[in-house]
Amino acid sequence: MASLRDCARPLLWLSLALSGLALPAKAEPDEAVVLDARRYPVFAGRYSVFATFQARLREKLDDCGRSDIEIAPRDAPPTGRLGPETVEAIKALAACGGAGAQAEGSLAREGVLTERVWRSVMGDAPIPDATLRAHTMVLSFEGTDFGDRPEWNLCQDGMRQGPRGRVACFNSSDPCSFLTWGPRGATAGWGREIQHILAALEQRNRALLKSAFGSEYATLARFYRAKSGQPNSCTGPIPLKILVCSIWMTPERRNIWENALQILGRDAQVREIYDQLYSAQEFDGLKMKAFFELWNALGLPPSEVDYAFFLDRITHLGGPPGPAPEVAEKMRACIAGENGAISRHGAARRCLARMQLHATQPDYRSGRDVAYYLDAYREGALPEQEIKLWAAYMTLSAVHNFGLRDEQPVRLVAAPTLRALGMELPPEADGQVLPSEIARCPVSVLTPARAP
Repeated sequence: MASLRDCARPLLWLSLALSGLALPAKAEPDEAVVLDARRYPVFAGRYSVFATFQARLREKLDDCGRSDIEIAPRDAPPTGRLGPETVEAIKALAACGGAGAQAEGSLAREGVLTERVWRSVMGDAPIPDATLRAHTMVLSFEGTDFGDRPEWNLCQDGMRQGPRGRVACFNSSDPCSFLTWGPRGATAGWGREIQHILAALEQRNRALLKSAFGSEYATLARFYRAKSGQPNSCTGPIPLKILVCSIWMTPERRNIWENALQILGRDAQVREIYDQLYSAQEFDGLKMKAFFELWNALGLPPSEVDYAFFLDRITHLGGPPGPAPEVAEKMRACIAGENGAISRHGAARRCLARMQLHATQPDYRSGRDVAYYLDAYREGALPEQEIKLWAAYMTLSAVHNFGLRDEQPVRLVAAPTLRALGMELPPEADGQVLPSEIARCPVSVLTPARAP
């Protein structure tokens, strides 16, 4: 999980936010925003439909004699990062007459990816729906794409070499993850998402798994079964943590694992398995259902912005707090007292965000939550401290940047079980860690200090 990031222009963004970012007027269908990257880059991913859009946009510009516009290096595939280069490319397309964008006031002339621009570039390809854009927003926050190297989380807040070779390890941010991989932050820690994905690949394409892991392939059988400890108990000699730590502490093994996960992330079958895992009841499915049930209890049919908010909190924090009737009652009282809310949906999102803080990253989480209710409040209604947390993190907005709407409801999709998907892990068992691996992992890494 990423740490709190500094905004490049925090004072400018704070000033914009405090002056109010009004809800946009309802756009004509062709002018509806798909993505708006003018104020802050959007990271959709190198294997996304938006990366395909970038490639075809470059072809369109070549056809109209604007090969000088560089969306991405020509000797490399598109990155799926829509920033200033893509904004300028859309403007150039408009100047070429693409999408009928010569019309006065067209958002394409400002570099916005609208439905009209999408159709002009992509033809009959479906316009990215709210679900896909919600995932794009989460990836923009997470910043961990398929094909990237995984992140080791064992000493996430730093480490120092002390006297006599002793290692001082610090981790208060994300002590239960151990290793993180891919757009949803799949971990090898208590959640065991990486184990599920690799075990499923073992069943479907063992040759690919063997090729990627090489000499470390034999370790995977133990990796699947190593005990992960009690829920939310992440310190001490947990077998899974020892195994991951021993790999991390051995440069040769660490390099093999990093390369393997990077290679696997480039494979379409692996990406499909990854997405299937998160669709399961045991992962996103029941958590998303619980959010929908809570919102329905409040008389709020979940909207596009609500769905994105739910998905982001599931990714970073988990499902809603319980028990549900008590939470709903508290939220009703909170919503009733939300002065300045334009949208009752937005008020509900802010109430839940304040009610369910992140245990180890409260400021990080709060700044991220503001992105889902910023446009649901009148000018000056939100406390300055919340705006500052948002401005210091990443100045994205579900409404402004992703065109998501509170007036548009979203349907809950039934979630399969892991068994139905064929993705169950073998049972945990003793004896999955070698004595040499136990000796390799310092006690300070197994039980890190909370702060330097």
